[in-house]
Amino acid sequence: MAERAYPILASLVTPRPIAFVTTVSPDGKVNAAPFSFFNLLGANPPILAFAPGDRDDGTPKDTARNIRLIHEFVVNLVDEAIAEAMNKCAASSPHGENELIPAGLPARPLPP
Repeated sequence: MAERAYPILASLVTPRPIAFVTTVSPDGKVNAAPFSFFNLLGANPPILAFAPGDRDDGTPKDTARNIRLIHEFVVNLVDEAIAEAMNKCAASSPHGENELIPAGLPARPLPP
């Protein structure tokens, strides 16, 4: 049922903003992944939700794994200028691979 639900749900709200989520693993490896299913759910406290899902074998994808371990993530919004590069980051990559590098996107550290 879930595999049939996604295309129906994805077509209901268009255009959808894309949450381009970046995380860092405990050993410092950057991960970047786009999510079209995300939203803000409240302001007090601020709540942002997105659904990283699991790999086909049931293990968590890097985004979910990194967030569970580090408790931090950054949500970048995608505009037309980076849409093509963001699509490259949507490809399934081996664990620990920095998707920003082949997409040609620079990473910048957050200010202290």
